[in-house]
Amino acid sequence: MSNDGGFIALLEAWFAAQLAALAYGGKLVFTKVDVWRHQVAATKAGVEAFDRVAPFAFPSWAGTDVKREGGYDLCQVPGISILIGTTSVADGDARTGTSAKLGISKIHDLVIALFDKKHPGGGLTCDEIYYIGTIELLDAPKAHLIEMRFEISYIATS
Repeated sequence: MSNDGGFIALLEAWFAAQLAALAYGGKLVFTKVDVWRHQVAATKAGVEAFDRVAPFAFPSWAGTDVKREGGYDLCQVPGISILIGTTSVADGDARTGTSAKLGISKIHDLVIALFDKKHPGGGLTCDEIYYIGTIELLDAPKAHLIEMRFEISYIATS
């Protein structure tokens, strides 16, 4: 994935790479993973696109809080949102899963385990990643969509 090399772009790309490699039971969890580029939308066409790319994960920057550390050094706290969606053939299975297919319930657990209290490494100067919550965006009979939120403290000294 190409980007401008800024901290946020590098962080999004790192999240996407980790999600793309996430496996469970010897199989990749997601069919489609990429940095958020408006791949799905809240329109009829978006629902159709949802079906074509599920199960998916699209990480994106979700704003930055700011605080000050000792010496009044700037401490940015960027948020990362991960849009995660899946579909099912039978009603409710996108949320709860089956013995043959992961639902949002298990995917949610796997993504928390993948990122919470982990450090991205790879030359990214920051603290550990912390899970801060999930919002349910769509609970339809054969589709489920959530937004998972994480934050990372990043201190920039002058």
